[in-house]
Amino acid sequence: MSATYSVKLYDIVIGHTQLEKADPPLGMVAGKMELQNIDSGYDFFSVYCKETEAQINVDYPDFKFIDAESIRGLGVFDAHDVQVNGATTTIRGFDSDSFEIEVAGIPKTEYASLFPEHTAAYENQFKSQLRSE
Repeated sequence: MSATYSVKLYDIVIGHTQLEKADPPLGMVAGKMELQNIDSGYDFFSVYCKETEAQINVDYPDFKFIDAESIRGLGVFDAHDVQVNGATTTIRGFDSDSFEIEVAGIPKTEYASLFPEHTAAYENQFKSQLRSE
């Protein structure tokens, strides 16, 4: 079973994710976000990002799609309330589908301790390739 992480805006939990996607060499984890008490993720993030001058990479109001990073106060926390620190945290998604959160640029030593399952899966892919040759 995958761990569940809290997505917080300052001290308020706005959703959860399992950070099921990973790229250990890039120090990146990502996962689908289940938003909590937010009717429209697009409206919520669009307004908040504009008010706080976050970097909006893509904004398609007609499709209710947004991709933004450097969102002040946004963080991902493990079950022990330890923040997953990286160089950038990005959200992207459609109201009609779902939103995803990505943390990239996590230092290698922190990554290995926070995400041992992702690190092991990455390393094991090479071991299995060597065995098959």
